[in-house]
Amino acid sequence: MIRFAPMSDEDFAAFLRKSIPEYAYDQTRAGNWTAHEAMAKARTEFQQMLPNGPQTPNQHLRIMLDDKDRKIGMVWYFVDKRGERPKAFLIDFFFFSEDRHKGYEKEAFQILEAELREQGVRRIELQVFSHKFDEVNLYQNNGFTQTSIFFAKDL
Repeated sequence: MIRFAPMSDEDFAAFLRKSIPEYAYDQTRAGNWTAHEAMAKARTEFQQMLPNGPQTPNQHLRIMLDDKDRKIGMVWYFVDKRGERPKAFLIDFFFFSEDRHKGYEKEAFQILEAELREQGVRRIELQVFSHKFDEVNLYQNNGFTQTSIFFAKDL
C-alpha cells in the first residue's frame, strides 16, 4: 500500500535536481531547445511555474511513500478550476529507478484520481515527449487515451 504526502523543502530540492536536467534533456532531444540553452531555459520555466516552491498556489507536489514510509516517487500536477469542467494537468509523475516496475503504478493512479475527485476535478491531461516510450505505455495502461499528436520538421 502506498500513500501521497506533501513535498517538503528538502524533497523539493531533490525533485528540482532530478527534474530540471531531465526536462532540459527532453526539450533538447525533441528539438525544441539547443543543448547550450536548455538548462537555463528549464530553470527559468520551473521558476515561473513554481515561484513559491511546493507552496505555489494550484500546484500540487507530492511524495509517494510505500508502506514503510520509504520514498518511492514523486507527483506534480496543476489544478485549473476555470470553466464548467475543472481539470488537472499532470506535469510530472515518476518512480525512482529502484522502484519502477514494482506494481505501484496502478495504485498511485487510483490515489491521484481520488485526490483530484475530492478537489472537484473531472479530467486529467498530460503531455509526454514522443521518445519516452515507457511513459506512453504507463499512461495508456492506466486508462489515458491519446487526444492529439504534435509534429515538427527541422528545415
